[in-house]
Amino acid sequence: MYLYNLIAQGEHETLEFKYEINDPRKIARTLVAFANTKGGRLLVGIKDNGNITGISIDEEYYMVESGAKLYSRPEIDFKVKIHPIPNGKHVLEFIIESSGAKPHHVVYTDKPPEVLIRVHDENIIANPVWIKVQERLKSPCTIKYTAGHNRLLAYLKGKKAQSIEILMKEVFLSEKEATEIITDLVVSNIMEIETTNSGAVFKLKQV
Repeated sequence: MYLYNLIAQGEHETLEFKYEINDPRKIARTLVAFANTKGGRLLVGIKDNGNITGISIDEEYYMVESGAKLYSRPEIDFKVKIHPIPNGKHVLEFIIESSGAKPHHVVYTDKPPEVLIRVHDENIIANPVWIKVQERLKSPCTIKYTAGHNRLLAYLKGKKAQSIEILMKEVFLSEKEATEIITDLVVSNIMEIETTNSGAVFKLKQV
């Protein structure tokens, strides 16, 4: 009953289905996205439409373990539950917690590493500001407010979330300046990041 109730939810921010896994680098993208966001459950042996097919345990477990240990930096811890199904096969449920070691990267041999986060039922590339915020939170430092900080805060007052490109243009900031200032304000809990499938936007945090 537990497994069927889980499948009935459909894929969403903290749940993904996989019919099978044949590339540990690809599954590392989902593991990293879960770990970098709210955590999640990966069900292996389930088609996208929710049909239960089941898999052989050893090979699929090895693929996920390789994705978590060989293609994720830092490595990602997970738990696994094994659900027998009537055809003699099994569904594997991999449980990934939201990580305190974020940002996690997917590492490749043929291209630069990627940081992914989970948005709805998709894994998307994290905005550079999001990455910088996570790194800054590991080593808090004193923030010195400048005229640029004040201009940005004044501009955003009463406005909806804006892209970094608009903020650069309207507040007369370089990309480097905008990234540093927004990072300062997000770390200070004054601004927040909204991530959508089309990108990231920034706004003042409501109190």
